[in-house]
Amino acid sequence: MALSFFLPRSSATEYSAEQLFSLYRDSTNPCYLEQLIALHGNDLYYFLLQQSDATLAGDLSQQCWLTLLEQRGNFLGLSSFKTWLFSIGRNRLLDELRRLQRWQYQPEEEEPLAELSCPLQHLEQREQQLEFNQQLLLLPFLQREALMLQLEGFSLAEISQITQQPLQTVKSRLRYARQVLQQLSGVNNDHT
Repeated sequence: MALSFFLPRSSATEYSAEQLFSLYRDSTNPCYLEQLIALHGNDLYYFLLQQSDATLAGDLSQQCWLTLLEQRGNFLGLSSFKTWLFSIGRNRLLDELRRLQRWQYQPEEEEPLAELSCPLQHLEQREQQLEFNQQLLLLPFLQREALMLQLEGFSLAEISQITQQPLQTVKSRLRYARQVLQQLSGVNNDHT
């Protein structure tokens, strides 16, 4: 489970993530760290969850924040804080997957979605989400990773930074991922 779930939601963050981290690094005041977790904790957890399972995603998410505590002097501001945080998460995930010698995972039993106002809407959304999740699992790990980072809102340059791959490699992975998903969903995308 994501750490930010346990923290109270603030009405609005006064500072950017980079400013919050700088304030935390200089003062070690836990309120700045709490704001950072509230700002990016769920995003990090969701990214890790899409690449692993709930238990591993929770463990890795916590490890990322502990790494941040231990190595707070390593953030040089050469990227956004979120890019740096996701790089830590990705590296932890790859290390763990190598350790477990698994690049694919079997999804656990689905957790129930939150109640929606209309049962039909609930059913349709659940079916669409399950179909999309199954299609994602069919993608090779590196393509799925690039797509999940893009869906998380990272630019191509930031994905390149996080994955430590050339920009053209990232573009290729995304292009192939979209092609596979279109084929799986039966969308014909001929523009010739």
